[in-house]
Amino acid sequence: MNRDFIQKLTYDTNNGGILELIQRGHDGTVLIAGTSSHLSKTEFIPNGDMVMLINLYRYIKDNDIQNEFINPNGKNHE
Repeated sequence: MNRDFIQKLTYDTNNGGILELIQRGHDGTVLIAGTSSHLSKTEFIPNGDMVMLINLYRYIKDNDIQNEFINPNGKNHE
């Protein structure tokens, strides 16, 4: 398996822009890019932080925890 390829995820945003998450190779840093005005500077998410973000999302959803961004109507509080 070639682990040096570039992977890209793209999403429409609620302000009419496009959010892009770009990763060069397996376990690489993720570049946040896009056409939205709030993406005016380059941001990078280290690979370990990206895994932690996904784990946080799963934990909040799996346990129906109230969170302003991920699950605002959650029934449980931490």
